[in-house]
Order: sequence, then structure tokens, then C-alpha cells
Amino acid sequence: MSDPAARAGSPSSSPAERERTVLVTGASGFIGGHVARRLIAEGRRVRCLVRASSDTTALRATGAQLVVGELADADSLAAAAAGCARAVHCAALVSDWATTREIVRTNVHGTRALLAACAAAGVARVVHVSTTDVYGHPGVPVQESFVPERFSNWYAQSKLEAEAHVRAAQESGSLEAVVLRPATVYGPGSEDVVGEIARAVRARHMLLVGGGRAIAGLCYVENVVDAVSLALARDAAAGESFNVSDGLRVTWRQFVDDIAAGLGSPRPRLSLPYGVAHALGRALEGGYRALRTATGVSLPPLLSRQAVQVLGVDQAFSGEKARELLGWEPRVGYAEGLAATLAWLRDEYLGYA
Repeated sequence: MSDPAARAGSPSSSPAERERTVLVTGASGFIGGHVARRLIAEGRRVRCLVRASSDTTALRATGAQLVVGELADADSLAAAAAGCARAVHCAALVSDWATTREIVRTNVHGTRALLAACAAAGVARVVHVSTTDVYGHPGVPVQESFVPERFSNWYAQSKLEAEAHVRAAQESGSLEAVVLRPATVYGPGSEDVVGEIARAVRARHMLLVGGGRAIAGLCYVENVVDAVSLALARDAAAGESFNVSDGLRVTWRQFVDDIAAGLGSPRPRLSLPYGVAHALGRALEGGYRALRTATGVSLPPLLSRQAVQVLGVDQAFSGEKARELLGWEPRVGYAEGLAATLAWLRDEYLGYA
């Protein structure tokens, strides 16, 4: 069932009203929430597709229009896309221990369904937020044209397959499409990355891989949103894929130590060699899948192969193409981004001053 406010964005809306209306999926999440707030601040009308189970308190406070539904529900997709000129697709199931069926249903079939709904509604451009995981963690800088040989987790595979549907939509002429591939996004609201690190640091069980020497590939969330805003507007973006990374040489060791220092916690010392951590992650994934099947437990494994790859392999991806074609630059530097992240951790996420 859609929010009554969403019906104001029907196909009968004026051309000017339609032109400034943007659909955002995944807006109750980390990146999608930042995207929605920025677009509203820029004067856009924002329509958000949200699940019935999502906490939409913050979104409602922004004045965004809400359509309650699922990527698997054609009717809610049609209602969400109606009257929109552009869309930003942030929704995804980020997991490498969920079942293959669950991951593919959301990331592949969901993306295909959204593209079809947008094309039917006359949406002119879709910006698809993907991930540098689609490169398969090569450990060396690669250009956007790089094609991986194999994957060790279904999340990365599903995101690459989703991109194939985005490219097909562009090639068919049904709409313009842009793919953004952020690396490791951090900032206020990053519960799954920064929040988990902070909790592990405070509990003194933060585990690094290979001593934390790998480059983290950090990109501050507002810098990612800058890229989204440019991708929505720039003619040169149509049909292109872009890496989005701040280009920092900050390692996981430095990032984790900086978080620990900002929280007044001891510097983490636990570390495993990459091979040992990868084998352990594989074993834990299998064990947790079996446990979930037997008991219905929803907690993720303590370590996974995807986490080991992210923590143990250099994420040094160039943002040069985004600079050249989009005019994008990482506006927020590391010191400023870290300070804002720590303030969120202390004041909101962890709940102490």
C-alpha cells in the first residue's frame, strides 16, 4: 500500500514537477538515506520505496514521499516509479552467507524488475549503486573495464549480474543508466561497517587480517552522494560505470586505530594471516547457514570470506574516470570525515558523550 503523499507524483503531474522527482530505493539504509536527504536539500521531490518492516521515522521527517512495497512486487514498483524523471537504486542484500536464492532474488531479479518498472513509467535515467566488489578483489588498481575471472562469494557475483541488466536497459534504449561502484563507504550511519568496528573495538575483539596492512579503499559517504548527484545530471554519465573512492592510502590498521583513539579504547592487537582468516570465514559461513536452517537464527557469522577479502586485500581503486567525466572530487577529506563519523558513534550509535 502506498503512502497517500506518493499519489501526488502520478503521471498527471506537471512536466516541471516530474522533472524534479527522483525515486530512491534503499532510502532507509545508510547510503540511500544520505542520498534522499541530499536530493531534498537540492530542491528535488524524493519518492522512496520502503519495506513495511523498515524504520522510516527519519525519512518521514525529511518530507520524502513513501511507497511501501518490495522489489519483488510489481504493483509497488509501478506506484513508486510513476511520475519520476530519475531513479537512484541503492537497495541491495549485502551478504555472503544468505542463501544464493535470497541474494539473487533481491540483487539480480529486484534490479531487473525495478528497471522494467522505470522504463514503463518513462523514467529517463537510473543511477545504479553497485560496488567495487564486482572486480573480485584483485588486490591491484583496475580500470572500470576490468572483468574478473571468478568470485568466491555470491554477493559480488549477484552485483555483477545486476550490472548486466543495467547495461542491457541502457543498450535497449529504454532508459539511460549509470553505474557507480563505491569502495568502502564510511561516515555517520554506517552501522554495518563503522558501527561493527566500533563495537568490536570497545569489546576488545576486533580482528584484523594480515596485520591490517591492506588499503581500506575509504570513501566518505557525502563524497559518494556527490557522485550520485552528478551522475543524475551530467550528460556524459549516460551508459558509463565509475569507481568511487577517495583515493586515500589509509590502511585498515590506521582506520581501526583512529576509531579506537577517538573512542578512548585500546588499540586492537588481534590479527590473523590472510589464509587462516579466509579458511575460518568459509567454515563459519557454512556453520551459520546450517544453524539458521535448523534454528532460524538471523545473526551473521563472526567472520566471512567477504569480510576477509575486504580487510585483507588492497582496495586501491582509482576515481580518475569520475573526475574526468563527472567533474567529481572527494570534497570531504579524511580528517573531517573521521571526525564526523566519531561524533556519530559517540553521540548516537554508541550513546555516550
